[in-house]
Amino acid sequence: MLTEKENKKINRIQIRIKFLFLCFFLGFSILSAKLFYLASMSFDPNNERQKQITQKSERPHIYDRNDNLVALNIDISSVAIRPDILSNKDDVIDRILSAVPNFYREDLENKILNDKKFVWLKRGVTPKERERIHNLGIPGIQFIEETKRFYSAANTLSNVIGYVNIDNKGQTGIEKYIDQNLNKEITEDIHLSIDLEVSHAIRDELLKSMRKYSAKGAASVLMNVNTGEVISMTSLPDFDPHYPKDALKPENINRVTKAVYEIGSTFKAFTAAMALDSGVVDLDTIYDATNPIKIGRHSISDFHAKNRELTVEEIFIYSSNIGSAKMALDFGVEYHKSFLKKLGFMDQISSELPDPSKNIIPPNWKEINTMTISFGHGIAITPLHAAVAGASLVNGGRLIHPTFLKKNTNETIDYSQVIDPTTSDKLKKLMYLNVINGSGKNAAVDGILVGGKTGSAEKVSDKTYEKNKLRTTFLGAFPINEPKYILFLLLDEPEGIEETHGYATAGYNVAPTFSNIVTRIAPMLDIIPSEFDTLNEFDQITVALNSL
Repeated sequence: MLTEKENKKINRIQIRIKFLFLCFFLGFSILSAKLFYLASMSFDPNNERQKQITQKSERPHIYDRNDNLVALNIDISSVAIRPDILSNKDDVIDRILSAVPNFYREDLENKILNDKKFVWLKRGVTPKERERIHNLGIPGIQFIEETKRFYSAANTLSNVIGYVNIDNKGQTGIEKYIDQNLNKEITEDIHLSIDLEVSHAIRDELLKSMRKYSAKGAASVLMNVNTGEVISMTSLPDFDPHYPKDALKPENINRVTKAVYEIGSTFKAFTAAMALDSGVVDLDTIYDATNPIKIGRHSISDFHAKNRELTVEEIFIYSSNIGSAKMALDFGVEYHKSFLKKLGFMDQISSELPDPSKNIIPPNWKEINTMTISFGHGIAITPLHAAVAGASLVNGGRLIHPTFLKKNTNETIDYSQVIDPTTSDKLKKLMYLNVINGSGKNAAVDGILVGGKTGSAEKVSDKTYEKNKLRTTFLGAFPINEPKYILFLLLDEPEGIEETHGYATAGYNVAPTFSNIVTRIAPMLDIIPSEFDTLNEFDQITVALNSL
């Protein structure tokens, strides 16, 4: 039997045990509550910023016209952290670096050594990185599932499709068009008018020409003349849309829609169209190109002067600046301006690609402006403008707005009738004759009737034309007897080479580039070489027209 003293001792021990148990229970409860609080606060589903992040931005897939997938979504994990609930931040930084050595300490310090409630550690981590960071068990770490855009066509369609930013929002091209024009709840796929295979071939040929002629840049736009569908658009140098910072480099500007150029003698096609469509000028109408036109201290002369009277046909084939200037001057400033407005040159062109450049036109248009613009100087236009207006010259006179989206076969085509169909027929013959007998000889394609016009324009620097720096252009249609496509090409500062006898004008570089491209893409576009009878028949029509 225990004594009273022993009983008191046992009671004191029991009280201490109960007290320690109570302390342990309270401590455990407080710790559990704290852990629960940290876990719940590390990612608050009611936080609008975090709700926005966790909602995957499911953008529509983008296909080319032949159902090749060119832009799609892939799932990725991103990791974020809450610096405001971290206790030993230096230790956290050390632990993260030990798990993922390719993180930068300075970057982590900037992100963690503060009291922010939400900071991205990295958008798009690899599965291995995710596992290593997860195993650290750091409070406040949160993994967020997102989607990232993947561009299977890479550089080839970068200027058409554009790219998205880190938050999956479209910044340029069709990606920006999606965000601007489609309801965010709609995820229907986008089908482009673009042909990926054709675009790859054109880009490859342009790269070859850039290397061959040491050009600084190049551009092209291929359009269906009957539907307005853009089949291909290339601007070089270009960029990989997975690295969007490269798109901001000045040399990577989209030269087709976001830059304007004087296109030189290529513009004479529009001057000839104006004169012929008036009804008072025909192919055999004569203009005196014997002497240069004197204007103050300046003069308008011909590169390959014939020093005689020229018909409209000869003015086009021999690319006479004098003849073109006199032709335009016959109609006056207001008539000239109104005709160019009909062709869309006075207005900003519209398509699905956002933020196109405005053409540069004279603010105070005088007779001298009409004369120089007649041969492509004094007005600067986008290549897309040139292609759209050029299509109207060969498709029966219909101006059709361009589109980068595929049209249904039964879809109605909206257009404006800007020139008479008979004028269009005459332009087709002129363009054909220019390839047969004029400056466009090197653009000829075996077995396919093509037509076009060359242009060489001196670049402007500090309001002064530089004779040794050219931009060469070619506007061509094929097959010219029944046109289906218009192709506008531009080379920026090509250089003369031994093969061209040192010449750097359009007939020696961009014209053969046109030939190489059409030869390569014609089979892709189901254009087969014409039968001999067809070739001969078109030649006979041209000869007959030429003899009128």
